[in-house]
Amino acid sequence: MDNKNPVLYLGAIFLGLAISVLVIKGNFSPQILGFLVFCFLFIPTLIKPDIGLIVIIVSMLLSPEFIVGSTTVRLVAIRAEDVILAVIILAWFLRVSLTKSLADTFKTPLTVPFFFYMLSCIVSTLLAAIYGEIDLALSFFTMLKYFEYFMLFIMTRDIIKNMRQIKIFVLVFFLTAFIVSIYSNTYINESMKSGAQIIRVSPPNETRRGGEAGTLGGYLIFAMAITAGLLLNVQTTPVRILLICLELAMFRAFLYTLSRGSYLAVIPVTATLIYFTKRNKAVLIYSACVIAVMLIFFAPKMVKERVMTTVTTEDVISGKRVVWEESPRERLNSWKEVLFERFPKRPIFGYGVARYFIDGQIFLTLCEVGLLGFILFGLVLARLFKMAKEVLDIEDVKNDGFGSGLTVGFLAGFIGVLFSAIGTNTFLIIKIMEPFWFMAAIVLSQHNVKR
Repeated sequence: MDNKNPVLYLGAIFLGLAISVLVIKGNFSPQILGFLVFCFLFIPTLIKPDIGLIVIIVSMLLSPEFIVGSTTVRLVAIRAEDVILAVIILAWFLRVSLTKSLADTFKTPLTVPFFFYMLSCIVSTLLAAIYGEIDLALSFFTMLKYFEYFMLFIMTRDIIKNMRQIKIFVLVFFLTAFIVSIYSNTYINESMKSGAQIIRVSPPNETRRGGEAGTLGGYLIFAMAITAGLLLNVQTTPVRILLICLELAMFRAFLYTLSRGSYLAVIPVTATLIYFTKRNKAVLIYSACVIAVMLIFFAPKMVKERVMTTVTTEDVISGKRVVWEESPRERLNSWKEVLFERFPKRPIFGYGVARYFIDGQIFLTLCEVGLLGFILFGLVLARLFKMAKEVLDIEDVKNDGFGSGLTVGFLAGFIGVLFSAIGTNTFLIIKIMEPFWFMAAIVLSQHNVKR
């Protein structure tokens, strides 16, 4: 990309915002709307892939979704970012196939285990289809999500050539997080003024009335981890002030997601930051203790009630009995069903992708692709974490507050995403996985960029 033309970056940001507004407000037929979006995205990305990547970053949390139908267990939605991601990847892939070696572009330590995992998904699904037990169309589009996320990772690594690009992409990432925080806090304030007893904030343009609050919680815990990593390592005072303001805005929104799974991830995220950061470790420990004490006494009432009602008590003849609240109880029952009923019947290949809906990525993966696919899935994540950890040993990264802070933040965010995946299908959710795989590529690109 032409480094002497920063206006191009600004134009790409406005292009991303314009597409989101067009999709939300445009009064067009689906065909015309689809053609306009395709032209807006495909042609600029074909010319300058950086533009497409910035559009993806901007649209991560800001683009809407459309409910197009439902099954007995879930709503069927088309998300604008799914379309945006697919079109931009297509344009980039066409450009690469004409200008570079595809084999070299896809050559990463993650490629082989990822494609073996995808093969296990295909085999498991085809075996289920033989007995007519699965919706192949739903399975195909679910597997396509995994493939798109990995393609985003490959595309981002291919596009990045220097640290200037990395800093601009990260700046746009934070700009998007800031817009989401402004939206969330505005929604919270308006709900308070209206006298709402329960406030549960969701991503912008969410159509299911709070149904994606856990999604926003997962996104915010990841974004807050990245912010904290940089805050602990950068030395520039104005940048630190901006990061503190962003962290506080995101944290308030995070509290009002009322997502217990996301709350649970705060502890391992903080522990990971403490373990990996080499700077301001004492400040982090002190701040974490102060925040924990303040939350005990001053957290919003509905947040306290949400946490405390995870378990409740029932009166019985001999005294009190502790029971789980309905939502976690349903999850526990579905997990037990996977471990003690479904998994023993098909331990190797599972029941196929998207055969069942289970809240919890670990148990969903075990049920869908069996032990074989589960091990391959774990291998992909373990290798990614190891690669990111190795970046911290690079001399240029050690001596760069921005690079080391970004890497530490990603490692903490990675752990946060894993913990949130206990109760949510995190690795299928585009609003979490787009930032996750984008930032993974950013961090790993520090191996060989020009500084």
